[in-house]
Amino acid sequence: MSTNVDRTVHADLLHRQAAKADLKPRQRMECELIENLIRSYFGIVRKTVLDCVPKTIMNFLVNYVQDNLQSELVSKLYKAEEFDELLSESEELAQQRREAAEMLEALRRAALVVSEVRDAQLW
Repeated sequence: MSTNVDRTVHADLLHRQAAKADLKPRQRMECELIENLIRSYFGIVRKTVLDCVPKTIMNFLVNYVQDNLQSELVSKLYKAEEFDELLSESEELAQQRREAAEMLEALRRAALVVSEVRDAQLW
């Protein structure tokens, strides 16, 4: 396979050199300019493709994970035998809730006392 490509590239090079030999200096310069522009263009295209391929792969991976992760998590979450465990309150959270309720009650009593003191001073 490589030898066929080498032969084709070599034949193309010989053909271009022969064609350039028949050209006037201005035409030769224009051909070289066009050839350099084409090489630059293909270099830019190659770099762009090389930059886009990993981004595209990551995009497809992220979208796949996003689409499938939610259904996977929901299926794990909605197992009937785990409802009680999932819905139960942790002991630490229950303690914090009790302390907050006690603090709320103490603040209500304090607000009542402050309002009684304020009302008593006005009379």
